[in-house]
Amino acid sequence: MLIPRVSSKLIQRLQLLDSNFEDNFTTGILFLYTNDLYRADFLRLTKTMKRQVSFLNVAEVFNLFPTEFDACKTKTSYRVRGKWNYLLMIRFWFKTLFELPQLQQYDYIMRLDDDSKLLGRWFNVFDEMRRKNAVYFANDIDVDLETQLPGTMNMKQVTSDYIKKNNIHPKQMNMLNQAFNNNTVWNYFNNFEVSKVEFFRRREVRHWVDTIDSTHGIFKYRWGDAVLRYLTMALFAESHEVLHRPAYNLPYCHKCL
Repeated sequence: MLIPRVSSKLIQRLQLLDSNFEDNFTTGILFLYTNDLYRADFLRLTKTMKRQVSFLNVAEVFNLFPTEFDACKTKTSYRVRGKWNYLLMIRFWFKTLFELPQLQQYDYIMRLDDDSKLLGRWFNVFDEMRRKNAVYFANDIDVDLETQLPGTMNMKQVTSDYIKKNNIHPKQMNMLNQAFNNNTVWNYFNNFEVSKVEFFRRREVRHWVDTIDSTHGIFKYRWGDAVLRYLTMALFAESHEVLHRPAYNLPYCHKCL
């Protein structure tokens, strides 16, 4: 969980995680942060949780731009939370997360945003992924709109060129064909997701990630990690390797009271 700050609402959401996620508290939680936290924040989070708690300062890698990217001269039409902050977050979740040496010890990583809520009882999704030999546990499907994010549709040509140049045989061609419509691109609403670390460390997946990163499309056009995650699954994961939260009726909400 990437946390910008500690609040009473965050504490309430964490308590829901403890009470609703049925793993007998065997799964630890790792708090990633980029801003300085006070000692009281560390203590408060540690005392709140019934499971093992760890902290990792990712400020140095979070704020890295792609190679040959000029942050002073490059223009972007997307301005939220400062010129680059949100786009740096996208790059972190899409690329940098799986490069962190501290995470290589884990088989699976569940992402929860600080405004995510597990609303009811959840079985242990890590056990289900092991049982199904899955590489990804997806959230709802959503769309990004060209009208709202100019340059979104450029991903279609970039993806097509990549497939041809690298002789890629997409694992889920139907999923890939559905991804792009006239002015929309499908995505996974990935403020919740579970990822198999080994899958995202595979050579072919890393090559795709690095290629997308080198286009600077994340920073120029706000190509989101949600869209890029969807395309990654279409290209490299078999359909039976991707599980879907709605199919299991696991109650969840994002940015809810």
